Parts: sequence; structure tokens; C-alpha cells
Amino acid sequence: MNHTELATQVQTLQVQLRSFEHALNSTLPEPYPSPQQLEMLHQTMAKLSEQLRGVEHLALHADQPWMLTSQINEDHWQALGFCLPVGLFTCDRSGKLTYLNRRGEDITGCTVQETLGEGWTRFVYSDDRDRVIADWLSDATAGLQHNTEFRVQPLHGTLRWIHIRTAPILSDRGEFVGHIGTIEDITKQKCAEDQIRASLSEKEALLKEIHHRVKNNLQIISSLIYLQAQRIDDPKARQIFEDSQSRISSMALVHDSLYRSQNVARIDLSEYIQTLTASLFHTYRLQPELVQLEVSIEKGVVVSLDRAVPCGLILNELMTNALKHGFSGDQQGQVRVTLSCEALEGDRETALAFDTRDRCICLIVENDGNQLPDTFELQKIQSMGLRLVKALVHQIQGEVKVEKTAKTRFKITFNGA
Repeated sequence: MNHTELATQVQTLQVQLRSFEHALNSTLPEPYPSPQQLEMLHQTMAKLSEQLRGVEHLALHADQPWMLTSQINEDHWQALGFCLPVGLFTCDRSGKLTYLNRRGEDITGCTVQETLGEGWTRFVYSDDRDRVIADWLSDATAGLQHNTEFRVQPLHGTLRWIHIRTAPILSDRGEFVGHIGTIEDITKQKCAEDQIRASLSEKEALLKEIHHRVKNNLQIISSLIYLQAQRIDDPKARQIFEDSQSRISSMALVHDSLYRSQNVARIDLSEYIQTLTASLFHTYRLQPELVQLEVSIEKGVVVSLDRAVPCGLILNELMTNALKHGFSGDQQGQVRVTLSCEALEGDRETALAFDTRDRCICLIVENDGNQLPDTFELQKIQSMGLRLVKALVHQIQGEVKVEKTAKTRFKITFNGA
């Protein structure tokens, strides 16, 4: 049935309705309805007549409201596309471009005619093209949101970066019919990011060079002290020079580790302690068959430079004391160094799952050689080395405990910040 036939039937029905209404008002059967009943009947007939007139109008002018609405939407669409500071585009359900606003042309450097359909793919930078097309078709045909960044190279213009965001368009029935999306020029942002990366790279290279030069200078100082110590006949005076040389070497090792590290601000304490203990053991030339060195270290314990240097000096002093004074003559024994990282709440299983700056680091140096005297008190000790240990522990806001059992144990705990 076409619109005209439907309208004719509706008009016929309205004529019959008016005739019925006229008859109802002129000749009412007996007994007469009450005034309230008549009013209700009259309202019902009026409402039915109004509804029928509406149906008649829709039947006769079915195309006109849609055309009017389409025209209004098109006007709104054009105004919106003109006002937006970003590019606006639409695609059909297969991913082909169907619309691009003026701002989109300005951003991409391409005209609507050049980009319609699959034309836009020609302007995607060659290094990005395969990835961009594959990702877009995957999301576009599936009716999914899409978010990506890539470079475009217009026929006339310079290479530029754009950021694309899209959302699926659904019909009144909920069916996927295409995509609507925005285009944003992010060329300046990408250039700024490149400049920041270049600047960081330059600073990192500079810091590495500084650490390298500091290490070299410290090694020169250490060598000069060693040469001077060889000219000293007094054993006590020579020992002072050798202790100073050992401390300088431990600091030089920190800068050497940072120079070799990928992170110039934080140092892997695990690798550093492994190297330092081996170096100290070799320096004091203890016989391996008499005194053994055991190192137990958890991997991935990372600290800042402010923590690494004091920690290295602390270990240097404690290792020196253990190797120099812990064993006499042909006495056999073991020096053990332990490094562990624990959660502040005591949950050790998750201690290394997060940044060690929020964890408690524990360094233990112990030996089973000569015991400390019963009168030993760390707070009253006058030894230069142990006084230095106390000062360094205070510097890193840590705590030192001395345990005098079957073994002499120094336990240092501090926050890894």
C-alpha cells in the first residue's frame, strides 16, 4: 500500500468518525447518558480524531520530515566541523573514509578528494603504513574504538604526526554502520619529546663522563697514596695510608659501577658489594685455604648514589676489621657478607617486587674468628674505622647493631630511598 492509498483510507475513516460524532450529538438513545459520561465520550472521540489526523499527515508527507531532519543534521554537522579545533571524519563499516572536514584537510595537508575511500592510506608514512592499516581495519570492521598515532606525508608539505581517535556509529536499531573520529596534530608534541630525549641522552652521557673522570682521579689519588706508603718505615703510619687508600678505592668503585650502569642515578648494590668484597679479600692477601669468604646477596637491590657511597665505606671498614683483626696467624675461619631487602612491614616475599627505595635493606658482616672483648661498646669505641661506621650509618639514617655470640656480627639496616 502506497502513501496515497493509506491517506485515502484515513480520510474515509475520519468522515465516518465525524458522521458518527454528529449522530451521537443529535440523536441519543434513551435512557440518556449522564453529562459526565457524555463528556468522557466526547473527549475520547476528539482524541481519536486527532490521532487519525496525525497518521494522515505522516502518510501524505512521509518523505518531508526525514529530508528536513537530514538537512538540519547536515547543517549542524557542517557547523560543528567548521568550529572544531581538531579534524573530523567519518568512515563506513568497511573502514573507508566518507567525510573529512576543513580542519582535517589543514592538519593532514590532504584534500577530501585525495583521502576519500582508501585514498588516505597513500599519505601514511611508509614506515608506519602497514601497522596503521592493519590495526585500523581490525578495529574498523569489528566496530571497535580506535586510538593511534602515526606520521603522514602530504603531496605538498612536510612530514607531520597525527593522533586519531574513533568511536563506532550505531543505527536506530543498534546496528554498526561506521565510525566517527577526530584528527589532532601532535607534531609539536613529538618534536618536544624528541628534544627532551636528546637532552636526557646528552645529560646521561655527561654524567657518565663525570663518573668516569671521578673514578680515574680517585684511582690516581689511591695510587699516589700507595706509592707514598711504600716509603714509610713506621708500620702504624703505613697502615694509616693503606686504610686511606682502601677507602678511596671503595668510592672509586661506586663511580665505576655508575659509569658502566644504564642508570646513572642509582646503583645496583648487589653487584657493587660482590665486586668490593672480592677486591678487599684480594688486597689483604689472605690464604683461601685458611680464611674463606662467603657472600650471600639478593639480586636487584638498587640504591641512590647518596646511599651507595656511605654503604661502600661502611662495608670497607667492617671487612677490613674482620680481615685484619678477626684472624691470627694460621687461624682458620670464615668471613660472611649478607645483603637482603625486606618489606618495611616484614612481608619478605614481596620485598623485591617494588622499588627498593620503599624497602628495608639489611647488610650483615660477620666472622667466626677472634671474638670482641666483653667490654666492647660501639658507642665508646675510639677506633677510627668504627667511628667512621657510626657516622656513615647516621648519614644514611640507618641503624647498626653488634652481636657478640659464637660469631662477631655487625648488622646495618637502612631505608633504600
